[in-house]
Amino acid sequence: MSRPAASAPSISFRVNGSKATVTGDPMRRLSEVLRDDLGLTGTKVGCDAGDCGACTVRLDGDPVCACLVPLGQMDGRDVRTVEGLADVASLSPLQAAFLSAGAAQCGICTPGMLMASDALLAVAPHPTESQVMAALGGVLCRCTGYRKIVDAVRTTGEVGSAGDLAEAPEPGPGSAVGARILRLDGVDQVMGATIFGADVVPAGALGLRTVRSPHARAKFTIGDLSAIHATHPGLVRVLVAADIPGQNQHGVYATGKDQPVLADGHVRYRGEAVAALVGDPETVARIRDADLPITWEPLPALFEMETAAAPGAEQLHKGSPGNILAAGRVVCGDATTGLAASAVVASGTFETSHVEHAYIEPEAGYARRRGDRVEVFATTQTPYMDRDEIALILGLTPTQVRVMPSACGGGFGGKLDLSVQPLIALAAWLLDRPVRCVYTRPESMLATTKRHPARITARLGADATGRLTAIDFHGDFDTGAYASWGPTVANRVPVHASGPYVVPAVRATTRAIYTNGPISGAFRGFGVPQAAIAQEALLDDLAAQLGMDRLEIRLRNALGAGSVTATGQVLAASAGLGACLEALRPAWDRAIADAAAFNARQGAGDLPTRRGVGIGAMWYGIGIHPISFNATPILSRIGGM
Repeated sequence: MSRPAASAPSISFRVNGSKATVTGDPMRRLSEVLRDDLGLTGTKVGCDAGDCGACTVRLDGDPVCACLVPLGQMDGRDVRTVEGLADVASLSPLQAAFLSAGAAQCGICTPGMLMASDALLAVAPHPTESQVMAALGGVLCRCTGYRKIVDAVRTTGEVGSAGDLAEAPEPGPGSAVGARILRLDGVDQVMGATIFGADVVPAGALGLRTVRSPHARAKFTIGDLSAIHATHPGLVRVLVAADIPGQNQHGVYATGKDQPVLADGHVRYRGEAVAALVGDPETVARIRDADLPITWEPLPALFEMETAAAPGAEQLHKGSPGNILAAGRVVCGDATTGLAASAVVASGTFETSHVEHAYIEPEAGYARRRGDRVEVFATTQTPYMDRDEIALILGLTPTQVRVMPSACGGGFGGKLDLSVQPLIALAAWLLDRPVRCVYTRPESMLATTKRHPARITARLGADATGRLTAIDFHGDFDTGAYASWGPTVANRVPVHASGPYVVPAVRATTRAIYTNGPISGAFRGFGVPQAAIAQEALLDDLAAQLGMDRLEIRLRNALGAGSVTATGQVLAASAGLGACLEALRPAWDRAIADAAAFNARQGAGDLPTRRGVGIGAMWYGIGIHPISFNATPILSRIGGM
């Protein structure tokens, strides 16, 4: 944001070949100047700290993070942004290569990738793979895995012009399945023209900033706000829980909504919103949380699931005795008898932690009132769910709420829950002014959902031929301060507890437990990846005990067409694990040979056999992970996934 200055200097520089003159605080970030003053929103802001590289531009030919360059250093210099890559008639060869290779997915990192690649190609027109990877090392992507991006840079100049690409024929009748077509939104993405949540600023929009709790659990009161208004005349309103005209509770499900938009005297996690400052953007950014008349009474917090679920633990939510939000259960056959009769049994306890989604685009959007309706433009994965929740919060009907989703700069489940939407909608509704909010990166990480931490205990049995006999599985999942998608995790995991394998006897139970930790929500298969860690580790253990190849034990037990799952579902189609594993076999065999050769070079004594190489070695063989491991220990602590 601009800082007040007695005599702001005028600074002139060239942008994409044209002269630009900007008057303002010399400490303003170049990224802010490009976006807000010059309208070049192709330069994206992901972290504002030089970590993500989304704002990469070329400054005097060199790639730099625009968020780290102060305006005061720009006089007489030359900057090129993604908007300067294409000419009037067509995309640049680099942009055309990105489009052809499918190198842009959500598109939020694409401008930074393009500018870093453009700088590389200026000095190395035919770069090696290692040169490309080094050049792109400062630009993060959470979608593509980088392979297509690297391929696009290396094949620049080998694809047709933008016109050729646009006129490529679509596959005809009978030939569409398996055919490649260009992304419908691809041209906008490689031009930096895709509109994300922070890319639109309505005329006269007020800014909104949340005030968040520094405590994981506390009571609080907000005192007289007249002094803060007098000190900061640009502050229009401080919104608190009492200002919400409808229901100050929201959640994923129609029943059991438990999360307030603004906490009402009691917070349950560090970072919970207690107030919202609305006013001119410079003012709300300048006000410190400590300047507000908030009195805190910290309370003992429950951070561990064992503590929260222990007898006598203080109840965090009414209606959830023992702090159990939800429980799940699937039983098929007699797991106790099946395990007792098994030739071998593997057991283990597995713990996973919170995992941050780390999408490059922070939560952002704006809202405005139009008569008796409110419009919300924001980054979201669930516009219809947002509409219904906003209507409840404002006391409106769903037809009075219009949600216009921006392009979503990565989500992975993290943008299924509300973030800025109810706050900007509330402010716009009450003030009849457009209101905009953009989370900072720290705020995004503090306030939004994470992958559920889990503690899983399981026993898996097999007969002497390697056929699975039974599994006994229990998983506790830390849902954090509020429900979010906790009931889904608690009920989904037991269904998938036996993995993609035929297991005749299954007992699988779960609990979603309230704590004072961060809210846990949806994250790519939420709940199931945690369970898969346990399943696959125990399978490796069984294979080691039986002296079997670890690929073979999976093939022997893979679900296939006609298999019946633990819930009684008959799989008539889409059971392709066996074919997938067979396709993997050549890479698996190479991994065995590579591991044997490595051990031989190291003088490791006995060479590994197929049964002695773990899943890590299989990853090594296909270039994903350079580690092999043997049978799993009873307790495995896994920091993330």
